[in-house]
Amino acid sequence: MTLGIYANALEPAENPPLHRALPQELIRKEMARAGILTVRLIGPPGSGKTALIDATLKRLTAPRRVGVIVINPAAQRDAERLLPHCRHVESIDDAVPRASHVRRAVERLPIKDIDLVLIEACGGLASIDDLGQDATVATFAVGGGDDKAAEYHELLKASSVVLLTQMDLRPLVKFDESLFRRDVQAANPTAEIFELSAVTGAGMSRWIDWLDGHRAGKARRNTPPQDPDQTRPDAFFG
Repeated sequence: MTLGIYANALEPAENPPLHRALPQELIRKEMARAGILTVRLIGPPGSGKTALIDATLKRLTAPRRVGVIVINPAAQRDAERLLPHCRHVESIDDAVPRASHVRRAVERLPIKDIDLVLIEACGGLASIDDLGQDATVATFAVGGGDDKAAEYHELLKASSVVLLTQMDLRPLVKFDESLFRRDVQAANPTAEIFELSAVTGAGMSRWIDWLDGHRAGKARRNTPPQDPDQTRPDAFFG
């Protein structure tokens, strides 16, 4: 038996693949097939990502169906915080987000029961790796200082939306909003900036509308065209 396996291994495959698909390519393909919007939220530690997702889940009521993947060295703790508002939460205990790990987490999610996946991860100071997401959203907190947009230049260039969280702390901390906005615009002139508070709910509706709009758009783009004959009244009755 051993010799047989060895001999077969030496034979060329009939149709060898041109390349092995990368995990982010597999994620993107599977999500596109299912019409699932995948959004990556990334920012410095303490930028309020978990609190933001928690507040988001409370507002994403049925028929919205959400899955969450949390990536950080203590991801299980954050995942447990989110479970009361989301049945589908996966945790990855790692400081560096890796597409191969996200791919395995996606395989554990009930894809048929989800139309939105939020991926939470720290980082963004260096290059932004592709995790198969449709959009990258940068998160910064008022409490983190107005210099963070200048420091996280690469993250801003990769982001379509910038969330400035903890706006409820604005009267209590020194934060130059005009400087922050100038730094964002310098890195990415097309990025939208949403100001919000996960505590008071201020500004959350704009963020939810953005998610809903892009989620619906992804579903429409991946819905197969309907056969005109199937729309006739007698199509199923002969």
